[in-house]
Formats: sequence, C-alpha cells, structure tokens
Amino acid sequence: MTLHHVSIRTADIHRAIAFYECLGFEMDTRFTTGYTLACWLKGWGTRVELLQVPEPHTAPDAFADEHYVGYYHLSFDLSDHQEPLDTWLSHLEATLTTHNLPFQLLLKPTQQIIGTSLYHIAFLRDCDGLPLEFLQRLGTF
Repeated sequence: MTLHHVSIRTADIHRAIAFYECLGFEMDTRFTTGYTLACWLKGWGTRVELLQVPEPHTAPDAFADEHYVGYYHLSFDLSDHQEPLDTWLSHLEATLTTHNLPFQLLLKPTQQIIGTSLYHIAFLRDCDGLPLEFLQRLGTF
C-alpha cells in the first residue's frame, strides 16, 4: 500500500499551481470534481491534489494555534540536497518573489533532535497560509 496523494483546498488554483511548481512539483493531471477545478501535481516522490474552493474561507491557523486538532503540515525532506537548508530557502524566496508569490517564514531554520538524528528544520506558509515544513538531516549521534 502507498499514499496516493495529499489534497489541498485552495482559494486560487492557478496561484497554488505556480507556488507548488516553485517547490519543484510538475503538473500531472488536470480535471474537475464536478463543481470545481482540480489537478494532481507530482514531485518529491508523491502527489499533491489541488482543489479550488468556489467561496473560500480563511483556513484555521494550524501552526500558531496550539489547541488546533487535525492535519498540521506537509513535510519535505531536503536531506539529499547538497546545499544547506538556509541556502535552499534563500533560493526559494528569490524564486517565489520573482513569480510574485508569498514567502512567509513561520520558523527560521532551527536544529532539532528527533530520535537519534539531528535535523535542521524550517516552516513557511504556502500561498493559502497552510504550514509547510522543510527538514534536512544533519547526522546521527
């Protein structure tokens, strides 16, 4: 069994596609769900489904609300990248800015121990305000 996709509702599917393409995703399939535009994007070893919401409401702030219950964030592993997380984020910020897309850092790169591994972790918001985590394994101890 494998995870087929993660689904994200968006206020503007074209803006969300552009945002996730800046992260390295590529268009896989465009379709409608009967009432709205949708697509699957492929990248990072998975698929993201985007669904445009006809009358969007502001999403709850899963990052700031410590009492929020539900899906929290997507996490992207940069451990195979040669460049440090800080550098990768700087390049991402420049790319997003060039495409007139938001770059909002929620948590600047921070070291965190998880199990026996040391990670460099950062959080930012996507174009609909949803939290995204980027982590890079620095080593084990």
